[in-house]
Amino acid sequence: MVTIMDGGVYVFFLATTLIILFSLETSIKRLERRMKRIDYSLSLILNRMEIEIPSQLSERVKQIALDPYRKIEAIKIYREENRSSLLEAKEAIENFIEQNIERNIERNIERNQN
Repeated sequence: MVTIMDGGVYVFFLATTLIILFSLETSIKRLERRMKRIDYSLSLILNRMEIEIPSQLSERVKQIALDPYRKIEAIKIYREENRSSLLEAKEAIENFIEQNIERNIERNIERNQN
């Protein structure tokens, strides 16, 4: 038999659980933003020092990723080869594309200056 007291206890536990979940979600979002800033800072330092991190992308994936119309195909193949999540594969391919674009821009600037 459920009494009013038992109902109050359930409401208390539910409210406490929601508060904890909200707090955890806020903390996770804060950590994600911090990780993005650290990752960006690290990439700037590595670029400045001209240090390249070896890519986990196979040559096949790189060739496919360079074609903008085959980005989804590159993500699929990356997932198969590395057994990664969709998000991880998407980020890896997009980072590769972005780095490749930046390198091409830098090369073109250097060629124009010479």
